[in-house]
Amino acid sequence: MSRLMVILSATLYLGIMNLNAQPISIEKVRDQFFALDKTNDAALKLYKLLEKADLSKDPVLMAYRGASSAASAGSANGVRKKLEYFNHGKTELEKAVSIKPLNAEIRFLRLATQLNAPGFLGYSGDKKYDKAIIIQTMNSVAVNHPNAYLYLRICRFMLAHAELSASEKSAVNQLIVKFDTNK
Repeated sequence: MSRLMVILSATLYLGIMNLNAQPISIEKVRDQFFALDKTNDAALKLYKLLEKADLSKDPVLMAYRGASSAASAGSANGVRKKLEYFNHGKTELEKAVSIKPLNAEIRFLRLATQLNAPGFLGYSGDKKYDKAIIIQTMNSVAVNHPNAYLYLRICRFMLAHAELSASEKSAVNQLIVKFDTNK
């Protein structure tokens, strides 16, 4: 086979592979994350969607993969498999936080994971810091920020699930008023 034929064949093959690869929509991932409590295997489905993707340059999606992996432990069979899912998720969340330590969305994903982690796993030490960074970051963004709908969802989650001090609760309620476009 001539060199030209090899190059053309390889180009055609790679072109077909790229057509089959579907980009991952952050909006779809967010929607699926906020619906994790709707079905038993929702976390595993989200994890499988993200499992094979190279997310080394996207710490937000990496954090979603980590959070969904940790949550998948709840539907895994056997203690060993449960720990594998949880520990893999925890590692990815921590890596995402180390890449973008002031990102409110990443901090929220770690907070949500720590709030839902069983106490015996010992993954709860950052809740106070995560809440503070989330609130501080969302206080500093504009009302019409492109992620305002996400910040509203995060605030509502925090009110419903996080143990908030009186000042944190007040700050989160103010953020809800700020980001609620249906006033």
